[in-house]
Amino acid sequence: MFAHLHGIEARQTGEIPLISGAWIAGVSGVDLFFVISGFIMVWVAGETPPSVRNAGTFLFARVMRIYPLWWLFAGAMAVYLLLTYGQPWDAQKIAAVNVGGVEHMVKSFLLIPHDAFPILPLGWTLIHEMYFYVVFALLLLLPQSFRIRAMIIWTLLILAGISAQLTGFYADNLISLILFPMTLEFLMGAGVAWMIKAGWTQWRWPALALGLFGFGWAFYAVNFRDTTALLAIARTFSYGPAFALIVYACVAFEVERGIGRFVPASLVYLGDWSYSLYLCHLLVISALARIFFLMFAQEGYVDNAIFIGLAIMASIGVAGLTYRFFEQPVISASRTARKSWFAPRS
Repeated sequence: MFAHLHGIEARQTGEIPLISGAWIAGVSGVDLFFVISGFIMVWVAGETPPSVRNAGTFLFARVMRIYPLWWLFAGAMAVYLLLTYGQPWDAQKIAAVNVGGVEHMVKSFLLIPHDAFPILPLGWTLIHEMYFYVVFALLLLLPQSFRIRAMIIWTLLILAGISAQLTGFYADNLISLILFPMTLEFLMGAGVAWMIKAGWTQWRWPALALGLFGFGWAFYAVNFRDTTALLAIARTFSYGPAFALIVYACVAFEVERGIGRFVPASLVYLGDWSYSLYLCHLLVISALARIFFLMFAQEGYVDNAIFIGLAIMASIGVAGLTYRFFEQPVISASRTARKSWFAPRS
């Protein structure tokens, strides 16, 4: 959120923004997201007995977790573009990569990789997330003893793709998606979960120290303004290991010391709202900026400070409301449907 707030503030005011350019590194939150996703998949389903029903139950739960909220905000973005430009897509951007409007809409809403970023650009991460889930569901068809081996083979396949330079800045087709470097972050998180499940929690302090050092190094070394394939590789091998070590350390401390009891409830709520916040903040900040700076823009930084405060509160507020009145009901309905549709037949 702060990374995008920096860019919008700079673009709208033409001044040196109050939000430091260092916050561009905030987009590394995606790398943390991928590591946590891999961890959670193994933590909740890694020991699920192999069966088509269990794999289907897992994939149904993941589809219902990702798509409804994505459709809500991708649809909101389409309406925003329609009201702003007269078309529910950015015609200039998709024309630049020779993609038709209808094709762009369909593939965006279904999270299918193509030459253009999804209609709500943040959705590129969800394309990878759904790919993770599909492959992991296939792994659940394998005996438990083969799953770690399958992940090692998956890792080697991606490393081979990196060596052969088969992917670019963005996964714009199925082959590029399969071999994309950032998938390694998902596998790093999965590896952390297997380690914790095996009881290997004794390295939490050195892991935390190395992880924080690695994050600091990546913060200064990785340039997120790069638009080449090197960015995906650089962030994977810089932020990925750092976040994997930090996640390992935090979970190990929770297992051994129960540090979760010290986390304020407000941060737990914010964590619950994080998916809604991720998808809504760019829309909320952009819409607010259009209105605010049209009405109140002036020289100096008073207006900037007011805008930043309003943008943060509005983004978090919309996320909280979305979670309460949309995301939670969808999750509840999904659980009910899953129990009904995937229950064992007598």
